[in-house]
Amino acid sequence: MAAGIEQSLLDFLQEPIFLLTPQGRIMRTNAAALRLVGGDRTGEDLGSSLETPPDELRAWLRRCSGTSSPVAGQLLFRQPEGGTRCLRVQGARLREAGGQVLIAVRCTVAEADRFSLLKKEVAQLNAEAHARRQRQSLLEEALHRNTIMLRELNHRVKNNIQLMVGLFSAAIRETGSKEVKDVLQAANQRLLAVGAAQALMYETQQVSRVSSAAFLEALTRTLSVTLGPEVRLEVSATEGQLTSDATFPLALILNELVTNAVKHGLRGGAGAVRIVLDVKGDEFTLIVQDDGPGIATAETGRRSSGLGLVRGLCRQLGAELRVENHNGARIIVRFTDCCDEARP
Repeated sequence: MAAGIEQSLLDFLQEPIFLLTPQGRIMRTNAAALRLVGGDRTGEDLGSSLETPPDELRAWLRRCSGTSSPVAGQLLFRQPEGGTRCLRVQGARLREAGGQVLIAVRCTVAEADRFSLLKKEVAQLNAEAHARRQRQSLLEEALHRNTIMLRELNHRVKNNIQLMVGLFSAAIRETGSKEVKDVLQAANQRLLAVGAAQALMYETQQVSRVSSAAFLEALTRTLSVTLGPEVRLEVSATEGQLTSDATFPLALILNELVTNAVKHGLRGGAGAVRIVLDVKGDEFTLIVQDDGPGIATAETGRRSSGLGLVRGLCRQLGAELRVENHNGARIIVRFTDCCDEARP
Protein backbone atom coordinates (compact mmCIF):
# COMPACT_ATOMS: atom_id res chain seq x y z
CA MET A 1 0.00 0.00 0.00
CA ALA A 2 1.34 3.44 -0.90
CA ALA A 3 2.68 5.53 1.99
CA GLY A 4 0.28 8.39 1.18
CA ILE A 5 -2.73 6.10 1.42
CA GLU A 6 -1.44 4.63 4.70
CA GLN A 7 -1.09 8.11 6.16
CA SER A 8 -4.60 9.06 4.99
CA LEU A 9 -6.00 5.99 6.71
CA LEU A 10 -4.17 6.87 9.91
CA ASP A 11 -5.45 10.46 9.82
CA PHE A 12 -8.98 9.17 9.19
CA LEU A 13 -8.96 7.53 12.64
CA GLN A 14 -10.17 9.82 15.40
CA GLU A 15 -8.04 8.27 18.16
CA PRO A 16 -4.29 8.95 18.48
CA ILE A 17 -2.22 6.28 16.67
CA PHE A 18 1.58 5.80 16.97
CA LEU A 19 3.84 3.43 15.01
CA LEU A 20 6.93 2.74 17.15
CA THR A 21 10.08 0.72 16.95
CA PRO A 22 10.35 -1.98 19.63
CA GLN A 23 12.63 0.46 21.49
CA GLY A 24 9.89 3.15 21.53
CA ARG A 25 11.11 5.52 18.79
CA ILE A 26 8.26 7.21 16.91
CA MET A 27 8.20 6.29 13.22
CA ARG A 28 4.78 7.56 12.19
CA THR A 29 1.72 9.22 13.75
CA ASN A 30 -1.75 10.39 12.72
CA ALA A 31 -3.23 13.86 13.11
CA ALA A 32 -4.87 13.01 16.45
CA ALA A 33 -1.51 11.85 17.85
CA LEU A 34 0.17 15.08 16.69
CA ARG A 35 -2.42 17.07 18.64
CA LEU A 36 -1.90 14.87 21.66
CA VAL A 37 1.88 15.42 21.90
CA GLY A 38 1.82 18.98 20.56
CA GLY A 39 3.52 18.50 17.18
CA ASP A 40 5.61 16.20 15.00
CA ARG A 41 7.81 13.95 17.17
CA THR A 42 8.95 11.60 14.39
CA GLY A 43 12.33 10.07 15.25
CA GLU A 44 12.00 10.96 18.93
CA ASP A 45 11.47 8.53 21.77
CA LEU A 46 7.86 8.28 22.89
CA GLY A 47 9.04 8.40 26.48
CA SER A 48 10.07 12.05 26.04
CA SER A 49 6.36 12.92 25.79
CA LEU A 50 5.33 10.84 28.82
CA GLU A 51 5.31 11.06 32.57
CA THR A 52 5.13 7.27 32.69
CA PRO A 53 8.31 5.81 34.24
CA PRO A 54 10.74 4.58 31.49
CA ASP A 55 10.95 1.07 33.02
CA GLU A 56 7.16 0.64 32.80
CA LEU A 57 7.16 1.85 29.20
CA ARG A 58 9.98 -0.55 28.14
CA ALA A 59 8.29 -3.48 29.86
CA TRP A 60 5.00 -2.77 28.11
CA LEU A 61 6.75 -2.40 24.70
CA ARG A 62 8.48 -5.78 25.19
CA ARG A 63 5.13 -7.44 25.77
CA CYS A 64 3.68 -5.75 22.68
CA SER A 65 6.62 -6.79 20.46
CA GLY A 66 6.08 -10.43 21.34
CA THR A 67 2.49 -10.75 20.04
CA SER A 68 0.21 -9.57 17.28
CA SER A 69 -2.73 -9.53 19.70
CA PRO A 70 -3.52 -6.20 21.42
CA VAL A 71 -1.77 -5.70 24.76
CA ALA A 72 -3.54 -3.27 27.09
CA GLY A 73 -1.71 -0.67 29.07
CA GLN A 74 -1.90 2.87 30.41
CA LEU A 75 0.31 5.86 29.59
CA LEU A 76 0.47 9.32 31.16
CA PHE A 77 1.00 11.95 28.44
CA ARG A 78 2.30 15.47 29.01
CA GLN A 79 -0.15 18.04 27.67
CA PRO A 80 1.19 20.83 25.39
CA GLU A 81 -0.73 23.42 27.42
CA GLY A 82 0.48 21.97 30.71
CA GLY A 83 -0.64 19.17 32.96
CA THR A 84 -1.00 15.49 32.11
CA ARG A 85 -3.57 13.24 30.54
CA CYS A 86 -3.95 9.55 31.31
CA LEU A 87 -4.93 7.41 28.32
CA ARG A 88 -5.56 3.74 27.94
CA VAL A 89 -3.47 2.19 25.19
CA GLN A 90 -3.38 -1.01 23.18
CA GLY A 91 -0.20 -2.14 21.47
CA ALA A 92 0.51 -4.98 19.03
CA ARG A 93 3.38 -6.11 16.79
CA LEU A 94 3.24 -5.29 13.08
CA ARG A 95 5.63 -6.57 10.42
CA GLU A 96 6.13 -4.34 7.37
CA ALA A 97 6.83 -5.62 3.87
CA GLY A 98 10.58 -5.06 4.29
CA GLY A 99 10.64 -7.24 7.37
CA GLN A 100 10.93 -4.38 9.88
CA VAL A 101 9.00 -4.94 13.10
CA LEU A 102 6.93 -2.03 14.39
CA ILE A 103 4.56 -1.66 17.29
CA ALA A 104 1.17 -0.07 16.61
CA VAL A 105 -0.14 1.89 19.60
CA ARG A 106 -3.79 2.92 19.79
CA CYS A 107 -4.81 5.39 22.50
CA THR A 108 -8.30 5.50 23.98
CA VAL A 109 -9.80 7.89 26.51
CA ALA A 110 -9.66 6.61 30.07
CA GLU A 111 -13.01 6.21 31.80
CA ALA A 112 -12.34 9.14 34.13
CA ASP A 113 -11.64 11.40 31.16
CA ARG A 114 -14.65 10.03 29.29
CA PHE A 115 -16.87 10.76 32.27
CA SER A 116 -15.38 14.25 32.57
CA LEU A 117 -16.12 14.99 28.93
CA LEU A 118 -19.64 13.65 29.28
CA LYS A 119 -20.13 15.77 32.38
CA LYS A 120 -19.03 18.88 30.48
CA GLU A 121 -21.43 18.11 27.64
CA VAL A 122 -24.32 17.61 30.06
CA ALA A 123 -23.48 20.89 31.80
CA GLN A 124 -23.41 22.68 28.46
CA LEU A 125 -26.77 21.20 27.48
CA ASN A 126 -28.23 22.25 30.84
CA ALA A 127 -26.94 25.78 30.34
CA GLU A 128 -28.47 25.95 26.85
CA ALA A 129 -31.80 24.61 28.14
CA HIS A 130 -31.77 27.19 30.95
CA ALA A 131 -31.07 29.99 28.46
CA ARG A 132 -33.94 28.77 26.27
CA ARG A 133 -36.30 28.72 29.25
CA GLN A 134 -35.29 32.26 30.11
CA ARG A 135 -35.89 33.44 26.54
CA GLN A 136 -39.24 31.64 26.47
CA SER A 137 -40.23 33.28 29.74
CA LEU A 138 -39.29 36.72 28.41
CA LEU A 139 -41.25 36.12 25.20
CA GLU A 140 -44.32 34.96 27.13
CA GLU A 141 -44.10 38.01 29.39
CA ALA A 142 -43.79 40.34 26.37
CA LEU A 143 -46.75 38.61 24.68
CA HIS A 144 -48.85 39.03 27.84
CA ARG A 145 -47.98 42.75 28.01
CA ASN A 146 -48.79 43.21 24.32
CA THR A 147 -52.12 41.42 24.75
CA ILE A 148 -53.08 43.72 27.62
CA MET A 149 -52.01 46.80 25.63
CA LEU A 150 -54.01 45.61 22.61
CA ARG A 151 -57.13 45.11 24.71
CA GLU A 152 -56.71 48.56 26.19
CA LEU A 153 -56.20 50.08 22.72
CA ASN A 154 -59.30 48.34 21.34
CA HIS A 155 -61.31 49.48 24.35
CA ARG A 156 -60.24 53.08 23.83
CA VAL A 157 -61.00 52.95 20.09
CA LYS A 158 -64.45 51.56 20.88
CA ASN A 159 -65.09 54.33 23.43
CA ASN A 160 -63.89 57.02 21.01
CA ILE A 161 -66.16 55.74 18.24
CA GLN A 162 -69.11 55.74 20.63
CA LEU A 163 -68.24 59.29 21.68
CA MET A 164 -68.11 60.45 18.06
CA VAL A 165 -71.43 58.72 17.31
CA GLY A 166 -72.95 60.60 20.25
CA LEU A 167 -71.58 63.91 18.97
CA PHE A 168 -72.96 63.26 15.48
CA SER A 169 -76.35 62.30 16.92
CA ALA A 170 -76.47 65.50 18.97
CA ALA A 171 -75.53 67.57 15.92
CA ILE A 172 -78.25 65.89 13.85
CA ARG A 173 -80.87 66.75 16.47
CA GLU A 174 -79.75 70.36 16.76
CA THR A 175 -79.46 71.30 13.10
CA GLY A 176 -82.42 72.81 11.27
CA SER A 177 -80.98 72.30 7.80
CA LYS A 178 -82.14 69.21 5.92
CA GLU A 179 -78.99 69.11 3.80
CA VAL A 180 -76.73 69.33 6.85
CA LYS A 181 -78.80 66.67 8.59
CA ASP A 182 -78.48 64.33 5.58
CA VAL A 183 -74.69 64.78 5.51
CA LEU A 184 -74.39 64.19 9.26
CA GLN A 185 -76.63 61.13 9.12
CA ALA A 186 -74.57 59.65 6.27
CA ALA A 187 -71.33 60.26 8.18
CA ASN A 188 -72.82 58.85 11.36
CA GLN A 189 -74.03 55.74 9.51
CA ARG A 190 -70.53 55.14 8.13
CA LEU A 191 -69.02 55.58 11.57
CA LEU A 192 -71.48 53.05 12.97
CA ALA A 193 -70.45 50.54 10.30
CA VAL A 194 -66.76 50.95 11.15
CA GLY A 195 -67.62 50.75 14.84
CA ALA A 196 -69.51 47.49 14.34
CA ALA A 197 -66.48 45.91 12.62
CA GLN A 198 -64.12 47.18 15.31
CA ALA A 199 -66.42 45.96 18.09
CA LEU A 200 -66.44 42.49 16.52
CA MET A 201 -62.63 42.36 16.63
CA TYR A 202 -62.64 43.62 20.21
CA GLU A 203 -65.21 41.07 21.38
CA THR A 204 -63.54 38.10 19.65
CA GLN A 205 -59.98 39.24 20.57
CA GLN A 206 -58.96 38.75 16.92
CA VAL A 207 -56.49 41.23 15.46
CA SER A 208 -55.63 39.85 12.04
CA ARG A 209 -58.89 38.18 10.96
CA VAL A 210 -62.59 37.76 11.72
CA SER A 211 -65.33 35.37 10.70
CA SER A 212 -67.07 36.54 7.53
CA ALA A 213 -70.43 35.23 8.77
CA ALA A 214 -70.05 37.00 12.12
CA PHE A 215 -68.95 40.15 10.30
CA LEU A 216 -72.06 40.21 8.10
CA GLU A 217 -74.32 39.50 11.08
CA ALA A 218 -72.80 42.35 13.12
CA LEU A 219 -73.03 44.84 10.23
CA THR A 220 -76.60 44.01 9.29
CA ARG A 221 -77.67 44.13 12.94
CA THR A 222 -76.29 47.67 13.21
CA LEU A 223 -77.88 48.68 9.89
CA SER A 224 -81.26 47.24 10.89
CA VAL A 225 -81.37 49.45 13.99
CA THR A 226 -80.77 52.63 12.01
CA LEU A 227 -82.91 51.75 8.98
CA GLY A 228 -86.04 51.03 10.99
CA PRO A 229 -88.68 48.26 10.95
CA GLU A 230 -89.95 49.08 7.43
CA VAL A 231 -86.73 47.69 5.93
CA ARG A 232 -86.10 43.97 6.03
CA LEU A 233 -82.55 42.74 5.49
CA GLU A 234 -82.37 39.18 4.15
CA VAL A 235 -78.89 37.89 4.87
CA SER A 236 -76.97 34.85 3.63
CA ALA A 237 -73.30 34.26 4.45
CA THR A 238 -70.76 31.51 3.88
CA GLU A 239 -68.29 30.92 6.69
CA GLY A 240 -64.80 32.18 5.93
CA GLN A 241 -62.03 34.39 7.31
CA LEU A 242 -61.64 38.10 6.53
CA THR A 243 -58.38 39.91 7.21
CA SER A 244 -58.41 43.20 9.09
CA ASP A 245 -57.18 44.89 5.88
CA ALA A 246 -60.41 43.89 4.14
CA THR A 247 -62.84 44.15 7.07
CA PHE A 248 -63.10 47.93 7.38
CA PRO A 249 -63.31 48.80 3.63
CA LEU A 250 -65.91 46.04 3.22
CA ALA A 251 -67.92 47.42 6.15
CA LEU A 252 -68.08 50.83 4.46
CA ILE A 253 -68.91 49.28 1.07
CA LEU A 254 -71.78 47.28 2.58
CA ASN A 255 -73.08 50.34 4.40
CA GLU A 256 -73.12 52.42 1.20
CA LEU A 257 -74.75 49.71 -0.90
CA VAL A 258 -77.51 48.99 1.63
CA THR A 259 -78.14 52.70 2.22
CA ASN A 260 -78.41 53.31 -1.54
CA ALA A 261 -80.70 50.30 -1.96
CA VAL A 262 -83.06 51.56 0.76
CA LYS A 263 -82.99 55.13 -0.50
CA HIS A 264 -83.33 54.49 -4.23
CA GLY A 265 -84.49 50.90 -4.64
CA LEU A 266 -87.35 50.46 -2.18
CA ARG A 267 -90.74 51.88 -3.04
CA GLY A 268 -91.78 54.22 -0.26
CA GLY A 269 -88.68 53.32 1.76
CA ALA A 270 -90.11 49.93 2.73
CA GLY A 271 -89.31 46.42 1.55
CA ALA A 272 -86.51 43.88 1.51
CA VAL A 273 -82.82 44.17 0.66
CA ARG A 274 -81.03 40.89 0.03
CA ILE A 275 -77.39 40.61 1.12
CA VAL A 276 -75.15 37.65 0.23
CA LEU A 277 -71.52 37.17 1.22
CA ASP A 278 -70.18 34.07 -0.50
CA VAL A 279 -66.73 32.64 0.23
CA LYS A 280 -64.81 30.13 -1.88
CA GLY A 281 -61.28 29.76 -0.59
CA ASP A 282 -59.73 33.23 -0.78
CA GLU A 283 -62.40 34.50 -3.19
CA PHE A 284 -65.19 36.66 -1.70
CA THR A 285 -68.36 37.81 -3.43
CA LEU A 286 -70.69 40.42 -1.88
CA ILE A 287 -74.10 40.85 -3.49
CA VAL A 288 -76.62 43.53 -2.50
CA GLN A 289 -79.98 43.49 -4.33
CA ASP A 290 -83.22 45.37 -4.00
CA ASP A 291 -86.61 44.87 -5.75
CA GLY A 292 -86.86 48.40 -7.09
CA PRO A 293 -86.83 49.75 -10.65
CA GLY A 294 -83.10 49.12 -11.16
CA ILE A 295 -80.48 51.49 -12.53
CA ALA A 296 -80.64 52.89 -16.03
CA THR A 297 -77.43 52.35 -18.00
CA ALA A 298 -77.13 56.03 -18.88
CA GLU A 299 -78.19 57.25 -15.44
CA THR A 300 -76.06 60.12 -14.16
CA GLY A 301 -78.28 61.17 -11.30
CA ARG A 302 -77.79 61.15 -7.60
CA ARG A 303 -77.90 57.38 -7.17
CA SER A 304 -75.17 56.86 -9.75
CA SER A 305 -72.92 59.40 -8.01
CA GLY A 306 -73.64 57.66 -4.70
CA LEU A 307 -71.54 54.74 -5.93
CA GLY A 308 -68.45 56.94 -6.10
CA LEU A 309 -67.33 56.08 -2.57
CA VAL A 310 -67.95 52.40 -3.26
CA ARG A 311 -65.75 52.54 -6.37
CA GLY A 312 -62.96 54.19 -4.39
CA LEU A 313 -63.19 51.58 -1.64
CA CYS A 314 -63.20 48.80 -4.24
CA ARG A 315 -59.95 50.17 -5.68
CA GLN A 316 -58.47 50.15 -2.19
CA LEU A 317 -59.61 46.54 -1.74
CA GLY A 318 -58.53 45.47 -5.23
CA ALA A 319 -62.13 44.45 -5.88
CA GLU A 320 -64.23 44.19 -9.05
CA LEU A 321 -67.51 46.16 -8.99
CA ARG A 322 -70.36 45.19 -11.27
CA VAL A 323 -73.85 46.77 -11.49
CA GLU A 324 -76.71 44.69 -12.94
CA ASN A 325 -80.48 44.95 -13.34
CA HIS A 326 -82.18 41.72 -12.32
CA ASN A 327 -85.64 42.18 -10.79
CA GLY A 328 -84.21 45.34 -9.31
CA ALA A 329 -80.69 46.67 -8.89
CA ARG A 330 -77.99 44.11 -8.12
CA ILE A 331 -74.53 45.27 -7.05
CA ILE A 332 -71.75 42.65 -7.06
CA VAL A 333 -68.34 43.15 -5.42
CA ARG A 334 -65.70 40.45 -5.93
CA PHE A 335 -62.27 40.44 -4.30
CA THR A 336 -59.50 38.17 -3.10
CA ASP A 337 -58.49 38.18 0.54
CA CYS A 338 -55.64 35.88 1.59
CA CYS A 339 -55.87 35.00 5.27
CA ASP A 340 -52.97 32.60 5.82
CA GLU A 341 -50.97 32.41 9.06
CA ALA A 342 -47.88 33.99 7.54
CA ARG A 343 -49.69 37.22 6.82
CA PRO A 344 -49.21 39.86 9.54
